[in-house]
Amino acid sequence: MFKRKKGFRYDFNLLALLLIPIGVSLSVVGYQLSTILKLPIFIDMIGTMMVSMIAGPWVGAASGILGNLVNGMLNPVSIPFALVSLSVAITTGYFSRMKFYTNIFGTVIAAVVVDVISAAASAIVTVLLFGGVTGTGTDFITAAFLATGHQIWASVMSTNLISGTVNIVVNLALALIIIHNIPARFLVKLNYGWNYVPKKLRKIEVNQ
Repeated sequence: MFKRKKGFRYDFNLLALLLIPIGVSLSVVGYQLSTILKLPIFIDMIGTMMVSMIAGPWVGAASGILGNLVNGMLNPVSIPFALVSLSVAITTGYFSRMKFYTNIFGTVIAAVVVDVISAAASAIVTVLLFGGVTGTGTDFITAAFLATGHQIWASVMSTNLISGTVNIVVNLALALIIIHNIPARFLVKLNYGWNYVPKKLRKIEVNQ
């Protein structure tokens, strides 16, 4: 297997750039569905995680931030949460680089870490910019924690961990499903896509 250079300047190849609008579209559609249908979870990280896993953390970050900006045209609250997309993209991308998502054990560890980092980033935005209230269904959970005597930071962080765990698991699962349905001939052309090519197809793709 050949080794490719990876990093900020190498990840932004032509195919990676073409993936960004696809990632943005998936994130925007997921966000709008979650909002319109008033789902208890947000499926707005599918595109960000998918792009981060196969094209790299910084390409995924670009996709995630742009997704938040597009969603912000309809709901300005979404714009500051670009910080969450950035943190999720970078964390997910580096875990992908270390091949964590190629087995169940690694996937679980990565999901837990991404969940905690995502919850912390979301708490920073929620508390500092919105005073702990964002107008979503999770505000009721935060209110419940506050009613039991918890401080605002602890309440918001606890809420984010509870709701965010489901969000991360669902978004990660859908991202992996999409990736495993992408043709191997396309994956091998991406710096991180090689990790998701079935072993029986790797020699075939290299020799073509």
